[in-house]
Amino acid sequence: MHRPVPIPDIARGPPFFYYENVAMTPKGVWAKISSHLYDIVPEFVDSKHFCAAARKRGYIHNLPIQNRFQIQPPQHNTIQEAFPLTKRWWPSWDGRTKLNCLLTCIASSRLTEKIREALERYDGETPLDVQKWVMYECKKWNLVWVGKNKLAPLDADEMEKLLGFPRDHTRGGGISTTDRYKSLGNSFQVCYLYQFSFWFERCLGF
Repeated sequence: MHRPVPIPDIARGPPFFYYENVAMTPKGVWAKISSHLYDIVPEFVDSKHFCAAARKRGYIHNLPIQNRFQIQPPQHNTIQEAFPLTKRWWPSWDGRTKLNCLLTCIASSRLTEKIREALERYDGETPLDVQKWVMYECKKWNLVWVGKNKLAPLDADEMEKLLGFPRDHTRGGGISTTDRYKSLGNSFQVCYLYQFSFWFERCLGF
């Protein structure tokens, strides 16, 4: 609700700008970006505080920050809340409640089949080494449980939901499924982007 370093007078008021980039840039990149945008100190936000998927991003902007608010209703905050049908199949040794950052590509069907085959070798408790391997792949590819011993990557509609977009936002218009994943993996996280929408509308006269 306050800026640690006030923005200079030249950057106050319109024209307004809003610059976004990944938080984990190489050393010195954010300082260079800031130097080209009136030395405004970037803000860093992780979407895991607002929804079921992590997404660490940085922002440099000159928008007013008073009276910020979270969009309503708030998004589902855990995987199980967002996708309740997965609860039935979720094993006790998978302790995830959040997904990692959504990627521009997904796991192959060969990998999910390999995992299913490995899990079905055991009637009782799954060996610890197998659990660790499965969890590594789950976290890497954001796999969710869709059946007994069955994992699947998120489809494009599910990614839209997690990112805060309306259903079919990236569907149609000649866009392929591969391009849908690319566009979603490179997109804004709407759940906190919309905290600024009120100011955009006021400042631009909408």
